[in-house]
Amino acid sequence: MRAALSLLIPVLLLQGALAHATASNKELEARANELDSRLATVERANQGLVPMQQQIEAARSELRSLRGQIEEARHDLALLRQQQRDLYADLDRRLLLIENNAAPATTASATAPSADAIREADETTVYGDAFAALKAGRYPDAVRGFQLYLTKYPDGPRADSAYFWLGEAQYVQKEYKLALGSYQSVLDKFPDSRKAGDAMLKVGFCQYELKAFRNARTTLGQVTTGYPDTEAARLAAERLARMDVEKR
Repeated sequence: MRAALSLLIPVLLLQGALAHATASNKELEARANELDSRLATVERANQGLVPMQQQIEAARSELRSLRGQIEEARHDLALLRQQQRDLYADLDRRLLLIENNAAPATTASATAPSADAIREADETTVYGDAFAALKAGRYPDAVRGFQLYLTKYPDGPRADSAYFWLGEAQYVQKEYKLALGSYQSVLDKFPDSRKAGDAMLKVGFCQYELKAFRNARTTLGQVTTGYPDTEAARLAAERLARMDVEKR
C-alpha cells in the first residue's frame, strides 16, 4: 500500500503542476492575444497617419513653392514699375530735347533736326514700343521689339535693359533656353549693369527650369555672395531653400 502511494504521489504532483502550467499558459496566451490585438490597432492607426503626414508635408512644400512664386512675381512687378518710371522720365527729357532742336532758327542748318536727335528719337521709340508690348502682356511682340532694338542699337544706352526684358518676355513664355541666353548676354556684355544681379538670378531660375540643378545651385549661390543684401540675393536664397526641400 505504501509502495502504491509512493508511486501515486509523484503522479498527482505532476498532474497538479501540469494543471497549473496549463492555466498559466492560457493566461499568458490570453495576455499575448490581447497585446497582439492592441498592437494591430496601433498599427492600423499608424497606417492611417502616414498618408496624412505625407499630405501635410506635400501641402507645406506646395505652400513654400507658392510663396516663392509670389515673391518672384512681386520682384518682377517692381522691376517693371521702376523701368516704367525710368522710361517716362527719359521720354520727357528726350521729347524736350527734340522740341528744342526743332525750334525755329535763323539758318537752314539750325532748323533741320540733327542726325543725333533723329537717332535718339528712333532709339527711344523702338525701345518704348517693345516695353509697352511687354507691359501689355503681348510677349511675342515684345520679343520682336527688343530684338529689333538690339539689332539697330547693339551698343545703345538701353541695350542691357533690352537684353534683360527680352529674357523676361521669353521666360514668361517658358522659352527657358532662349531666356537664359538673353540674361547671360547682360552678364557677358554689360557686367557692370545695374541689372546684372537680377540677370544672374534669372539665369539660375532658367537653369532650374531646365533641370540643370547643379548649375542652378552654383549660379544662385553666386547671387547670394556677389549681390548681398539685395532682393535678388533674397530670392536666390529662397530658391536654394526650396531646392533643399525638393532634394535637388
